[in-house]
Amino acid sequence: MKISSKKTLKDSSLSRRDFLKGAATAPLLGLVASQSADAAESKLTASISNKAAKIIIVGAGTGGIDAAARLRRAAPKAKITVVAPNGVHLYQSGQVFVAAGLYTQADNRRDTSELIPDGVEWLQDRVTAFDPDNNSVITEKRGKISYDVLVVAMGAEHDFASIEGLKIDDFGRNGIASVYLNDIDSGKVAGGEQVRQWFEQIAQAAQEKEQTILFTIPKGDVKAENATLDILMLGMDILRGKGPGQGPDVSDRVSVTLSVGNDHIIASNAFDSTVRKILQKEKRLQIIFDSHLSRVDPTKKTVTLQGKNGERSLRYDFLHIAPPIKAPDPVASSKLALAEGVRKGFVEVDPVTLQHKRYPNVFALGDVAALPAKSGAATRDMAIVIQDNVANALEGRKLSTRYTGYTAAPFKTRFGREMLIEYDRKGPSPTFPLDPTVPRWIWWEVDLHLLRWVYFDLIMHGML
Repeated sequence: MKISSKKTLKDSSLSRRDFLKGAATAPLLGLVASQSADAAESKLTASISNKAAKIIIVGAGTGGIDAAARLRRAAPKAKITVVAPNGVHLYQSGQVFVAAGLYTQADNRRDTSELIPDGVEWLQDRVTAFDPDNNSVITEKRGKISYDVLVVAMGAEHDFASIEGLKIDDFGRNGIASVYLNDIDSGKVAGGEQVRQWFEQIAQAAQEKEQTILFTIPKGDVKAENATLDILMLGMDILRGKGPGQGPDVSDRVSVTLSVGNDHIIASNAFDSTVRKILQKEKRLQIIFDSHLSRVDPTKKTVTLQGKNGERSLRYDFLHIAPPIKAPDPVASSKLALAEGVRKGFVEVDPVTLQHKRYPNVFALGDVAALPAKSGAATRDMAIVIQDNVANALEGRKLSTRYTGYTAAPFKTRFGREMLIEYDRKGPSPTFPLDPTVPRWIWWEVDLHLLRWVYFDLIMHGML
């Protein structure tokens, strides 16, 4: 939106939302850009290559399109091709706001063709195999395609199938939901709307009798580690009669259990302790650590949790599942994959340069990389590293740009308040000069009203 120069903050027609989307945008973006350069330990577009190389980028999600836009500038003479089947690009972070009743699904969708950078070819095809020994990929429709440099940005897959007894058809029935439920390739998303209906069902059922809600977070790396916490806390607010469509306060008729597969909720000690303190204030919430969901019986509404001390069974009325993740099959079955360890199957890259450890003309970024950070913010910083280090590799220079492990997990503690969790390998890495452990209205407003525009209009053009 445009802000008239005649308006001032004293003008009653200029709301707090208008201010954030207008006057606050410039300093915000300046600070974020500064953080990006610092996190990647490089100035933007610092490295240029004039080689007429063939660069293939596999994937048209956050990492693939951001990397394509950046490499178009960093390697202006290169032939850059994006290979991906998805005709629709999803702003996945927006699903929580759909669940909260503040976005619609249309707000989070763009045609992929609108986001592919000028001068970059898009093959709407699916990579079925990688052949790094022969510098080529195999696609479903076009067969073998060769490259000089390969950038893998296929993301990670939600592995709901690894949970015994659970079928995709169970979601939306028998009290089961997941904000993560989507199909990236087809652009179909059910999770956000499903969870919004789920909230309504819980609130209605709690008026009749006490309800038991179970939230599960998987063992290992977690995609968008804040999403389950967001749904939990916003759900508690809705049950207290707050948020859109305010209803009666039924919070004292709901018992909540959070099952966490790891010994932590947030993979940063400083923020983990803060999040635990916030959750401990919820009197009807209990947390079980080192315990992941292994089995579901949707008919009986029971689950089995697997932990260090064996199995335990729990009954639920409503169940929200955050799924385990796995590498896409073409990656996991290829020579690019890490052969063993907790990230087996993901692309084996140097955690600092993002270059493959065995194939120097291969790079990876985003969730498909065998790295712990699985967030849009992490992918954005990795794209900066890819931009510079691919250009450096083409010119035979040292790969001087370094990924620090930066990631972000904006935690919505209630409607109108959000804690901006940002950290890297060394610990907290706040963008802004404010105490990052304090939930604030400004982060909620920025997330709700500004970040989606930043994502589609800046990050997807490699401009931030």
